[in-house]
Amino acid sequence: MPLLIKNISIAIGKKELLHDESVGIPDGSKVGLIGRNGVGKTTFLKAILGQADYTGKIEFAGKTAYFSQHIELDPHKIVRQTIGESAEVHHQNHFEKELQEIEKKLSDPAMYQNNNAQLTKMTDRFVELQAKISQQQIPRSTKIKSIIRAFEVQDSWLDQTVGSLSTGQRAIIALAQVLSSDADLLLLDEPTNHLDFKRLDILENYVRDFKGTVIIVTHDRYFLDRVCDTIIKIEKGKWIKYNGNYSDYLKTRENAFAAQTTAFELETKYIAIEKDKIARIGKSPQKVKQGQYRERLLEKREIIEKPDKDESNFKTHFDASPIQGDIVLELHDLTVGYEKPLISNINLNVGKGQRLILTGENGMGKSTLLKTIEGRVPPISGKIVFDSQAKLGYADQELKDLSTSGTLYDEIHFLLKDHAKTRQNLSMMGFIENHEVFKSISQLSMGEKSRLSLLKILIGKPNFLLLDEPTNHLDIDAREIIEKAFLNYDGAILAVSHDRYFIKKIAQRMLNASNGAIKEFPVK
Repeated sequence: MPLLIKNISIAIGKKELLHDESVGIPDGSKVGLIGRNGVGKTTFLKAILGQADYTGKIEFAGKTAYFSQHIELDPHKIVRQTIGESAEVHHQNHFEKELQEIEKKLSDPAMYQNNNAQLTKMTDRFVELQAKISQQQIPRSTKIKSIIRAFEVQDSWLDQTVGSLSTGQRAIIALAQVLSSDADLLLLDEPTNHLDFKRLDILENYVRDFKGTVIIVTHDRYFLDRVCDTIIKIEKGKWIKYNGNYSDYLKTRENAFAAQTTAFELETKYIAIEKDKIARIGKSPQKVKQGQYRERLLEKREIIEKPDKDESNFKTHFDASPIQGDIVLELHDLTVGYEKPLISNINLNVGKGQRLILTGENGMGKSTLLKTIEGRVPPISGKIVFDSQAKLGYADQELKDLSTSGTLYDEIHFLLKDHAKTRQNLSMMGFIENHEVFKSISQLSMGEKSRLSLLKILIGKPNFLLLDEPTNHLDIDAREIIEKAFLNYDGAILAVSHDRYFIKKIAQRMLNASNGAIKEFPVK
């Protein structure tokens, strides 16, 4: 069944996110919903669920399940209990009622008299609905076992509390709840954040093979290429629908921009020539009338606006405090973990200005290692030695270091105590206009929070950055801008990441956490 959006408008306060937009999404589509941070992607998904106010119509005669980028699982519950609970399913379908209506029509002898096209269409729909109902009759216990097996959920996780799991493990459990539901429409909001490479591949395959419709908000460029057959971009209160995957979208958009640029330049040149002709016309009554006639013709011409790619246009750079030594960090036989070791006997040197990427499956202890180096988690054993001039900056993937009240301006002004410097620094992360700068932190999108969190860290001019999934939540433009800033950064970086584009651009050294140890392998 298709998802039909008719004349929808959405606003938050005085800010209009969408204005009178319509789109049809065919059954079985895999749609990538993209756009800059804060344009309303998550709000649109919530509108489909009936959890955000809107005007217009949203029509879908089926069941919908939603994966939230905020992983809101009860931390005190046992994983086995949590995974046994289905995600909330929205919108009850009307399969049974439609099936009864078709059966009634098919029992009418008049249907079989010279109405072959309609009969064929109705019979096909009857078969389709029967298949859907039989699919719904598969016990959820069978589906959840299949999902657990596919995502390689370990038996050792099941008897732990949810709060004891890593962020990536919690994401897998939340995904399992959604994917094992009997929904026909899946709304996945940043499902690739926190997942390791193996689970990313598993999710890609699952979404591709899913018989229903999927709308995915993600800024993972590989995922958009491998999974999506449609891209919808939200920009300036409108959306534009593109057929194909992300690479197809880029080509189409570039071609359209080039054509619009040519048309704008030709029109601008034509208008300049015509205005020059009008200016040269004499001042006799006949000439004045001729000039007025030409001006009216110009006024009636369709206006060709200057094309705009709707790209983030902020520029940023990261300053590092000077350091004389060649080695910023030394780890000697370091073992990290909690009640039990997660990674043991780590021996590692990080050189001045080096960029290291740490990968590994969810739950291997990567975030714990960063927290141990930063000092939030005590080491089980071993030594952590910093250069005497080392200045550390740590970015937590869950953005817990941001205050929950106040505005962006308040957050940064508290550190700088200077109005001009506060505005200058906020502009470096794309927060320029007053409505952005004085926005409440509680109203920010996750991508906007991620940029603000990174800015807070970089104000101190650290020369060694510990980054835990630094590109999570950032829109594609912001990722590329910040990737460029990291390439020009003079300090050292140790980052946990599964963003394949980021790794390809940034990594000088590659580390992998596996089987309780860290090993270095060549950069490809």
